[in-house]
Amino acid sequence: MGKAAESVTLDEDVQEELRKLAERSGQPLGALANAALRDYVRYESQVGASIERGLADADAGRVRSTEEVLAYLQEQRRLRSRE
Repeated sequence: MGKAAESVTLDEDVQEELRKLAERSGQPLGALANAALRDYVRYESQVGASIERGLADADAGRVRSTEEVLAYLQEQRRLRSRE
């Protein structure tokens, strides 16, 4: 995987905490920032994909009412309590 340089402006408190974390861990500040951004981007991508799937389900009529979901959950609890 290649590397690209990018400049970002951090809030002072974030920069200070990141610097402290880099000192404690012995890892370069850039590596820590890269890992944090990678996790954030991955999370946001997953959230966006989940929303898109949900909208597609709604458009296709694959939805349940609150009452149906609550009844299903109640039945699942009842079945598990019998085990």
